[in-house]
Amino acid sequence: MADHFPSRRIPFILGLVLNLLSTIFFALATTVWTLLAARLIQGLSTAIVHTIGYTLLTETVGKQHLGKAMGYTSMALSAGLLAGPVLGGVLYEYCGYFQVYLPAFGLIAIEIILRCMVIENEKKVDSFPAPPPRSQKAIPQVSPTRAVAEHALPTESEPLLHPPASIRSQSAYKALLTSPRFLVALISTFVLNSIANGFDSTLVPFMQDAFDMRASRVAALFLALAIPMLFAPISGWLADRCGPRLPVLAGIAIAIPALSLLSLISRATTLPLLKMVILLIFVGVALALAMGPLGVEAISAVHEIQEQSLPGDFGPNGLLARSIGLQNTIVAGGGLLGPLYAGFVRVVAGWQGLELLNAALCVGILVLAFVSLGDGRINEAAVEGEAV
Repeated sequence: MADHFPSRRIPFILGLVLNLLSTIFFALATTVWTLLAARLIQGLSTAIVHTIGYTLLTETVGKQHLGKAMGYTSMALSAGLLAGPVLGGVLYEYCGYFQVYLPAFGLIAIEIILRCMVIENEKKVDSFPAPPPRSQKAIPQVSPTRAVAEHALPTESEPLLHPPASIRSQSAYKALLTSPRFLVALISTFVLNSIANGFDSTLVPFMQDAFDMRASRVAALFLALAIPMLFAPISGWLADRCGPRLPVLAGIAIAIPALSLLSLISRATTLPLLKMVILLIFVGVALALAMGPLGVEAISAVHEIQEQSLPGDFGPNGLLARSIGLQNTIVAGGGLLGPLYAGFVRVVAGWQGLELLNAALCVGILVLAFVSLGDGRINEAAVEGEAV
């Protein structure tokens, strides 16, 4: 949708309005069906805001600083996930249910105002320069009828036939999903996000069954996973300096031994809580290193696809919003299927089998990443050419 609008502002504000509507539904809900409707609207609004938000971010900061921008975005998301439940709990306990949503109303209103103040960069078609103008000296004196006919003919750099928008969209998704770099970035993101979300459905029951630990104490273990994400800008800086390949490979390589050692924690383990915290911190560091640069790798693959295509092949605004939409779909898929997958495997094979399988999946994506990921470093001359 965002690639077919002349401006990102209209769909982005639409997403924020839907977010406001879903928050009102949550605040006033008295039935399960109202809560379900609110959740559905919230999911739709989140898809719109995340997709167009990341698209605006990419277009605004440019390719040279994309890694740091992704890192700061991941840090902000993690900070919100950490602070939100705490603030919500305090407001619910001391103020009441409706008051929990008052900060959300204020933040959405501020976001709409700030979005209206954003000045968008002028768009370019698929990062290609416009065809050079024809020399005025070479134009002979011709009749008006012949001049109109010649003006209607395409230049050598233009396609003879422009396919419909639906065909362009199909070819756009085909180009994205047949790019090895983009596809491996999606697969790696899905696997890592599924592993991270899998802890939601398995960590608490495992610690309760193995060590008779209260759920409130186990919940503190999730901080060990979340806090390293606050340092995601460091991995973004690495991606900008060295390309995304290095932090992605390093992150996955750290995750493999950490997940393997998690499988060894059992009732017979000495100091199990301390060891669990340390290993979860390593898993969090691995995710912080890899997740942001994987997004940078996917965007680099999109630029590579567009540089190898003709102007207008994928519509007036290129592939960027559609590629980010696919990435958000993959992240959402990991959030949905990760807990289901982890819970099922733990029931069938136990905690040890689950973590060994997670480590094996990381070995698989490490091989794919090593073979397929590019260095992702930016051609300085190309960037200067685009800025002119």
